[in-house]
Amino acid sequence: MRQFRIHVRLMPVVFAVLLATQGMAQSVEENEFHSTRIGISAGMGVNIHNAQDLVKSINVITLGGRVDDFKSAVEFFGAVAVPFSSDWVAKAEFVYMLSSYNLQAVYGNTEITYVVLMPTLIAQYILFEAPHYNLKSGIGAGYHFGSYEDRFFGSRYSAKGLGTLLELEGNTALGEDLFAHLGLQARWDFIGNLTNDQGKLPLGTTQTNLHFFSLGARLGMTYYF
Repeated sequence: MRQFRIHVRLMPVVFAVLLATQGMAQSVEENEFHSTRIGISAGMGVNIHNAQDLVKSINVITLGGRVDDFKSAVEFFGAVAVPFSSDWVAKAEFVYMLSSYNLQAVYGNTEITYVVLMPTLIAQYILFEAPHYNLKSGIGAGYHFGSYEDRFFGSRYSAKGLGTLLELEGNTALGEDLFAHLGLQARWDFIGNLTNDQGKLPLGTTQTNLHFFSLGARLGMTYYF
């Protein structure tokens, strides 16, 4: 009878130990999934984009034949991702996009360069996850800034506007916390009309905006804390 009472008194202690052990196991299991931790990513990519208004304005001044509707560009990116549930991650990224044309223009040989700065806030949903990889889809938006420079005149024009994004991101392990970062993006940017500090337009153009659609791929590194 005495042994039975001792066993009854010990039962709450046993249950407490079991619950604590279960909690520790769950914690270890959760920590194995890196997307539940803060991640920092950086790298570069390329895209192909169609900026219709810009192409039209360049075709007005070029003597070397019509330029293509689609143009390639290089991108450099950095991002910070913070989980806010078991399925969702909030990501803030900054992208520097650069492209240029070397032209024989009506006023002489020149290089036209345009740069787009793209800070974007992205909500990502975790599609698949394992200790050594994860795959996420995301949707985002930001306020973006573009600039256009004609080297012949040394003139510079700028514009700004809304940008949107759809993306697919994968990370695969290179080490315990270091992962290779792979990404695909589709962008729709609605950057407004280019003007200089005096409100003037680029030479030979009417209202010229930096609206564009792009498809891109990137490669980089992600480190999880």
